[in-house]
Amino acid sequence: MDKAPGLPSEIESALKRYVEIQHEEQRLKQEKTDLQVEIGGYMAGLDKKYWYPIIDGQTLKVRYRETSVIEYDEAVLRDRLGERYSAILAPDLRKIRLHLSEIDSLFTPVLSLVGTPEPEKVRSAIETGIVNKGEFAGAFKKTVKRYVGVSKARSGDRADIADEEQDNASTD
Repeated sequence: MDKAPGLPSEIESALKRYVEIQHEEQRLKQEKTDLQVEIGGYMAGLDKKYWYPIIDGQTLKVRYRETSVIEYDEAVLRDRLGERYSAILAPDLRKIRLHLSEIDSLFTPVLSLVGTPEPEKVRSAIETGIVNKGEFAGAFKKTVKRYVGVSKARSGDRADIADEEQDNASTD
């Protein structure tokens, strides 16, 4: 890792270790998945949902279940069934999230059941006089959370890198 100008050595070390841990985490996730496949194959032969083997003096609880995953060709079914297609549908949270901006107004009658206050809408309601700021006193708590994500830069990130290098050069 090339050292960026002004980068404290402890932060450089932290970033190096962070990337090492990310690689190890990926390797461990894959190894865990492989072991689950192996153990699952064994459990399928036992024909048990639960198994309590003792390993190194410790009793483990191993759970096993099989589920069927059915994927429908929605376009084919929509064409074949026509208006009857809606009779076989159920809400799909993934699709709802994907199309939320298009269907947001449909939720108005049931927002008290499925909605939650949103900071931007609270601000807007206060600004427009729908509610007053005092009504929120003691009815919320504000915390600051830090989120840090570290990943390798991709070629599309190069413009950001060039901007950062220019910023670093001007502060040196």
